[in-house]
Amino acid sequence: MKNNFEKDGIVLLNKVKGVSSFGAINHLKRIVGAKKVGHTGTLDPMAEGVIMVLINNATKFSDDLMKRDKEYYVEMELGYETDSYDLEGTIVKEFTGKIEIDDEKIKEVINSFLGKIEQIPPMYSAIKIDGKKLYDLARKGIELERKPRKVEVKKLREIKILRNEKIKISFFVEVSSGTYIRSLVRDIGEKLGVFATMTRLVRTKIDQFVIEDAVTIDELEQKFLKFDKNEEKNLEKLEKLENLGYFAEIEYVLEYLGINVSNEKYEKLKNGMTVLTSHKKFENISKKFGKKIIVLPEQKYKIYVRDRRTQAKVFRGIVKVVKVTEDRIYLKRDKYFL
Repeated sequence: MKNNFEKDGIVLLNKVKGVSSFGAINHLKRIVGAKKVGHTGTLDPMAEGVIMVLINNATKFSDDLMKRDKEYYVEMELGYETDSYDLEGTIVKEFTGKIEIDDEKIKEVINSFLGKIEQIPPMYSAIKIDGKKLYDLARKGIELERKPRKVEVKKLREIKILRNEKIKISFFVEVSSGTYIRSLVRDIGEKLGVFATMTRLVRTKIDQFVIEDAVTIDELEQKFLKFDKNEEKNLEKLEKLENLGYFAEIEYVLEYLGINVSNEKYEKLKNGMTVLTSHKKFENISKKFGKKIIVLPEQKYKIYVRDRRTQAKVFRGIVKVVKVTEDRIYLKRDKYFL
């Protein structure tokens, strides 16, 4: 009997403030006993919230899952800007006069960022230019010109404004992958003409995965503690990961459509061969979902095989369309295959 958790899937981790993403992910790996872990996007130490931790061979889907939309809860202050655009940095710009902007104007400016925008990434980011990470250069006082990136602000909600010694603003924002919230805050301050700095950031959602379903490292440790020397108890603890709802198998995380293949074709795919299927198979999917499925090269699908003993459909991996002709579709196994 083994002590490692061997299934492939995700654990939705709720990272706390002050801990690095890599530290939290590696801590989870030790608790669970996974062979490998990966992620679909990290958070800065000062940020909190959801990290999708990929367990074992689910790490092969890092690129696919990285591109999903994300939602954040943001807090910011008007009146100053730091070199990192958040509280970790040093103040480099400050508005010295009295800020006289009414609430409606502030909301109007924030809402003006809805839609597709161009955004310059902060120097304090992990982007590489000529093989060097920007934040390493920033710490040395070096600033490079960064090219604007196209991103999308998809939704803004619950904008709240609190006026005390400083004007504090909070809101929820849903954005495309690759959007820097610190840069968004900085740009809002720039457009208001009084500067702004992000003071808190919580990632509340990655695609359909929400923070309410995420687990903290402390909660995991309370449930699992350290692995017992008794291997049977270890196995029970591993099963708890699924029973408590902390783990989702990769089949249920991927949003690809599913198709059935025969056991013979499955064996050929497993051996690296290309198999042919008809357009009729995909027409049946179209009927099932009530919309026409257009099959194109490079598309990916989940495949299912009928278990000869139980007759149940079993998930067996991912295939990719390599060629489409008038009467045939050519499939080949993708990098995740069982």
